[in-house]
Order: sequence, then structure tokens, then C-alpha cells
Amino acid sequence: MAAIAGLLIPLHHRMEKLITNMLVSKNNRVRLEAARRTIEELEARPTDTNAG
Repeated sequence: MAAIAGLLIPLHHRMEKLITNMLVSKNNRVRLEAARRTIEELEARPTDTNAG
């Protein structure tokens, strides 16, 4: 039992770190793409500086 635990615990920590890093990088890509779309929409919108 101790040998199994000795293998599973380090493996679990490595997998947890790998999966966390994958999710963080995916979230960053999604947020950057959303920011790019927002910037493109704002740049494409005609600006009306004479209004008021």
C-alpha cells in the first residue's frame, strides 16, 4: 500500500500542475482573442468627435 501511495501522490501532483497550466494558458488565449475582437470592433466603429 505504501508503494502504491508513493507512486500515486507524486503522479497526482504532476498531473494537477500540468492540467492547471493547460487551463491557465487556454484561459489566457480565450481572453486575448476576446480583447482582440473588442479592439477590432472599437476601431471599426466610426468615431463622432463633433457630437455634443
